[in-house]
Amino acid sequence: MNMREFDFNFQDIVEAAQDIIIVTKAFPIDWPGPEIVYVNKAFTLLTGYTFDEVVGKNPRILQSSGTGAVAKREIRRALESKKPVRVTLKNYSKSGKEYWLDLSILPLKNNFGEVTHFVAIERDVTEQKELEFRLDDLSKTDPLTGLLNRRAFNEIIDKELSRYLRTACLFSVLMLDIDHFKRVNDTFGHAVGDQVLEKLGDICMALFRPQDSVARVGGEEFCVLLSETALEQALVIAERLREIISVTGIPVENSVLNLTVSIGISEVNATDTAYLDVINRADKALYKAKAEGRNRICIDTDS
Repeated sequence: MNMREFDFNFQDIVEAAQDIIIVTKAFPIDWPGPEIVYVNKAFTLLTGYTFDEVVGKNPRILQSSGTGAVAKREIRRALESKKPVRVTLKNYSKSGKEYWLDLSILPLKNNFGEVTHFVAIERDVTEQKELEFRLDDLSKTDPLTGLLNRRAFNEIIDKELSRYLRTACLFSVLMLDIDHFKRVNDTFGHAVGDQVLEKLGDICMALFRPQDSVARVGGEEFCVLLSETALEQALVIAERLREIISVTGIPVENSVLNLTVSIGISEVNATDTAYLDVINRADKALYKAKAEGRNRICIDTDS
């Protein structure tokens, strides 16, 4: 069917489309190209740029250091080979607000079969991506304390062990347990027990560095990975944590509840072949601390 037989304007459809449409010249690909020659209304509504502000520019004005390098490389290869490509990409509006796109780029040919332009058809998937991020965070987070859960912690320490085996960069692990926590639950109820766990989580978040990883791995059991930290330094940090907890009272029923913790420490070593080797040694040291009277720190002697 000949397009001239239609009694409507295809540009009207493109302008009214909910999806973003951008047309660029096919050459040059490198700066200052590919040059934008057309954007529809959906583009201006999402990005805040007017038609006149972007025509003659290139789509890189929508990118920054936060735009994924892998997706950009895929786009580059497709433009060079004049082939279609589909990626998910983070871009930035004129005001600096980030948004996510499901982006498809297609080559456009002239009557001689030569690729002269590319059309990008983009759908805003920001809400979907944000939901994915939230669900991912929930899958890695302990809902009560906001700390990492056991699964997420295991993934991190496994990567840290791999780094150690490549670079010999030491790390240490603290395993800590609230002393007589069952007595707290039995005496004051589980609501107060939860309050205690939340408070311990807050103390840990305030004390440890951003590069450290803190997790609630059991009922009243917590685990800390101290990145780039040898055993001697880990002992100093553990003692500071023990002291802070011992002097932090939690208001309960017109009184103050005082807590103590027992802590076991291990340091990664050359015999470790799995992350559980490091964790199990810290756990062994923890139980030694509890057996020796609690409210104390023990070091794994095999570290």
